[in-house]
Amino acid sequence: MVLIIGGMGQGKLDFARRELGVSAWSEGKPGAEECVYGLQAFLRDNPNGGEVLHAWCAAHPEGVVICDEVGCGVTPLDRNERVWREAVGRLCCELADRAEAVYRVHCGVGVRLK
Repeated sequence: MVLIIGGMGQGKLDFARRELGVSAWSEGKPGAEECVYGLQAFLRDNPNGGEVLHAWCAAHPEGVVICDEVGCGVTPLDRNERVWREAVGRLCCELADRAEAVYRVHCGVGVRLK
């Protein structure tokens, strides 16, 4: 599995298409495709979505997961926003640990972290 992270609008999906050959993706949720785009949105709607994603990863060992970085910047006052950001960060840490490769994309340029 490959994990791609980066800020919103930084070209993560274009990078995955160009560099990793991703041709189909499910947007905002794990699906039948080999790529999940917008993991952070899935976790907003499904607070316990980690279990679903781990099952998807087991079924798609060559899959690509793309997630916006949501932990940078000002800490939200809203408790639910803080809980969501924490969940996204912790799940990305788990995915990075399991991933064959991890990329951070900024301005369309991917840097391999692992």
